[in-house]
Order: sequence, then structure tokens, then C-alpha cells
Amino acid sequence: MKKKLMSVVASAAIVVLTFTSCATINSGAALTEKAPIGQKVGEANSTIYLGIWSSNGKNNNIQKAAENGGITKVSQVEYIDKSVFFGFIIKHKTRVYGE
Repeated sequence: MKKKLMSVVASAAIVVLTFTSCATINSGAALTEKAPIGQKVGEANSTIYLGIWSSNGKNNNIQKAAENGGITKVSQVEYIDKSVFFGFIIKHKTRVYGE
């Protein structure tokens, strides 16, 4: 009886965790100055595994995205997060616009 109860509890926990880690895309924009969006776009990407390890985390920032796009004057910044595989993998993108 105890073994069956533990199996039911474990199965319920797996179902709850599966449905609570839904795929989301979080896109927030931040204006760094009152200027129109520039003509250039730069991006920096990384992948985060299990929320503890990132494939390219230290190089996924505003400065690196601006360098990748040849931007010296940033007018807008976007952060885009996409959850994959029940939230175990998160694809993070920093996108900057400017001149």
C-alpha cells in the first residue's frame, strides 16, 4: 500500500511540474534615450540549461550585442527568453537597436 501511494504521489508531482513549466516568451524593451530605433540591429544569444548553467552567458549582454551589430549608440534594448522542453532549457537573446 505504501509503495503504491508513493508511486501515485510521484506521478502527480511529475504531472504538476510538467504543466507549471509552460513555454513562455518574455520580451521587454528598454529605451536608453529618447531616440527613434536605429537602422542597425545586433544580437547576442545564449542557452541556459536547468537554470544553473549557461552556454554563453558572459557574452550575452548589451555590449556584446552592440559589438555584433556594429552599434556605437544604442537606442533600444530587447530581452527575449524562450522556454523549451518544459522549462529545462531557456534560450536567451539580447537584441539592441541603434546607430
